[in-house]
Amino acid sequence: MRPVNVNSFRKFPYFSYKLKKALLYFFCCFILCGHAQNKMDSLLAVLKATHLDDTNKVNTLLSIIDNCAEEDILKYSEQAYHLSQKLNFKLGIAKSAGNMAYGYFNQGQIDRALEYFLASLKMLKELNDHKEMASAYNNIGYILKSQGENDRALDYYLEALHLLEKTDNKKWLPFFLDNIGEIYSIKNEFTKALSYHERALKLREGSEGKKGLDASYSYFGVTYHKMGQIEKALEYFHKALEIRQVSGEKHGISNAANNIGALYFKQKKYAEAEKYCKLALETAQEIGFPESVESASKHLSFIYNATGNYKEAFKMHELYKLMSDSILNENTRNSSIKKDLQYQFEKKEEAAKQEAQIKEAVHIEEIKRQKLIYISISGAIALGLVSVLLLFNRKRLKEKNRFQEQLNQQQKEQANAVMETQESERKRIAEDLHDSLGHLLSTVKLNLQTQPVQQTQVDGSLSLLNQASEEIRNITFNLMPRTLEEGGLIPALNELASKITNTGTVKVLLHVHDMEKFVLEKQSQFNIYRIVQEAVNNILKHASATEINIQVLGLDDHITIMIEDDGKGFNPETSKGGRGLKNIVTRSLWLKGNINIDSTPGKGTTITTEFPI
Repeated sequence: MRPVNVNSFRKFPYFSYKLKKALLYFFCCFILCGHAQNKMDSLLAVLKATHLDDTNKVNTLLSIIDNCAEEDILKYSEQAYHLSQKLNFKLGIAKSAGNMAYGYFNQGQIDRALEYFLASLKMLKELNDHKEMASAYNNIGYILKSQGENDRALDYYLEALHLLEKTDNKKWLPFFLDNIGEIYSIKNEFTKALSYHERALKLREGSEGKKGLDASYSYFGVTYHKMGQIEKALEYFHKALEIRQVSGEKHGISNAANNIGALYFKQKKYAEAEKYCKLALETAQEIGFPESVESASKHLSFIYNATGNYKEAFKMHELYKLMSDSILNENTRNSSIKKDLQYQFEKKEEAAKQEAQIKEAVHIEEIKRQKLIYISISGAIALGLVSVLLLFNRKRLKEKNRFQEQLNQQQKEQANAVMETQESERKRIAEDLHDSLGHLLSTVKLNLQTQPVQQTQVDGSLSLLNQASEEIRNITFNLMPRTLEEGGLIPALNELASKITNTGTVKVLLHVHDMEKFVLEKQSQFNIYRIVQEAVNNILKHASATEINIQVLGLDDHITIMIEDDGKGFNPETSKGGRGLKNIVTRSLWLKGNINIDSTPGKGTTITTEFPI
C-alpha cells in the first residue's frame, strides 16, 4: 500500500492570487483551444504560454503534477523545484520537494525520497504550516516503516499526530492513528496498538457516512490475528467484508475475503476457507489485480491439497505461478522504465552539479581572498592591541611596584612606631615605678631597719605606704583603667576628665554626641582612649592650659574626636613632635583614620582625628 496521503500537496493545492490568475488563463485557453482533449492537455498548453510569469509557471507545474501519470511526476516536480528555488518561492519549494520525494519513492530510491521529504519539511517549518508538516512527518514515517526502521517511524508518526491535533483537520486523524497502531502491532505491543485503532474507529463511527470503517475493522483483524485470537480476527474481517460488499469496492472485497479464507484454513475449516478464497479469486480476476489473484490462488492450492483435490490444487498452483511470473515481469518492466527515468534525471543533475561545482570553486577562491585580507587586517589590529596592552601592562606593573614599595615603607614605619610606642610605654612605667614607688619603698625600708623602731617611724612608714598604694593605683589607671574594661569607652573618658579636673590644675570638659548607635570592639575602644589620654598628658606637660575641651561625635559612617586647649600652643612646622604625639599618630593609623593638628603659638592647640566605622 502507498503511504497515507504521501503526496499530500497533490490533494491540497495552494490557491494564491497568482494561481487563480493562472487558472483563469487556463480556462481561457481551454475555450480557445477546442482541440484540447483533457485537463492535462490544457495545463500543458498553459505551461507553454510565452507570457506566463515564473510564479504562475510554478503553480501550473504543481497542477500538472496533480494530474500527470506517476512516471512523469519526477520530471515536472524537478522543473517546479528548480524554478521555485530561483524565485525563493518557499511554498513552491516545499510542494515540489514533496512531489520529488514521492517520485523517488516510486522508483525505489528510498534515500533520495527521504532527502526531499526532509527538504520539504524544513521549508514547511519556516512557513509554520502545521497541517502540511504533519503530512510530511507521516510520509517520512511510512518510508522508514517500509525499510523496517519501526522505532524511527514511530517517532515521526507521533510527531505527525501531535502537529495534526493542533489543526482543525479531523479527516486525517484516523489514518494517522492507525499508522501508529500498526507500528505497535509490528512491535508486538498489542495493548497500545488496539488503543490507537480504537481511537481511529471512534472517530470514523462519529463521522458523516462513517467512511473508513472497513479500514478500521481490517486493522483490528490483523492485530487480533497476530495476537493469536483467530475468532476475534475473523469477526472484524467479516465486518470489513460486509461494508465493502455494500460499497462494491472490489479490491477491498478480494483482500478481506482472502484474509478470512486464510484464517479458516488455519482452523482446518476447509469448506469455509474454499468459499472465501474463491470469492477473493473471482473478484480479483474481475478487476484484473494480479497481486490479489496470486494470493487467492496460492491459498486455494493449499486448501485443495489439504482436502485431496490434487487436480484443482495443481490448477491453482499453475495460476499462482503464472501470476507470480506476470508480477515479476511487470516489476522488471517498471524497473527498466524507472532506470531510464533515473538515467535522464542523473544526466541533468550531473550537468547542474558540474555548473554548481564551478560556481562553488569561484566562490571558494573569493572567500579565500577575502579571508586573507581579513586575516591581514586582523593581524595588524591584533599586533597593535598587543603592543598597547604590553605598554599598559608595563605601566601598570610599575605603578603597582611603586605602590607596593610605598605600602611596605608605610607598614615598616607603622611597625617601628608601634615598637617605639611599646618601648616608650615600658620606659614611662619604669620611670614611674623608679621615681615614685621605688623612692617611697626605699624610705619605708630604711625606717623599718632602724633599731629600735619608734612609733613616729611606724607612722611615717604607714603614710609612705599609703602614698605608694596611691601611686600603684595611678600607674594601674594609666596602664588600663578598670572602668574602660568594665564600663566601656565613654565612662572611662568621663572618669579621666573627672580625675584630672579634681586635681585642680586644669578643667577638663567632655562632650559626647550620638555614640550610643555604635558598638566598638575592645581594641578600638582602647586605642581611642589612649589617643585622648596621650593628648591630655601632652597638654598637661607642655601647654600650661587652664581648660581642655574633648568632643566625641558619632556621625553616619565615622567617629570624630576633637581635643582643644587654651594653652600656649606651638608651631607644627618647626616642632619635631614628641613621644606622645607619635603615639597618637600610630594609634590613629591603626584605626585606619587620619589626624590633623592645628596650633598657633599663644592661641592653643586643636587635635582632630577621624576614623571609619
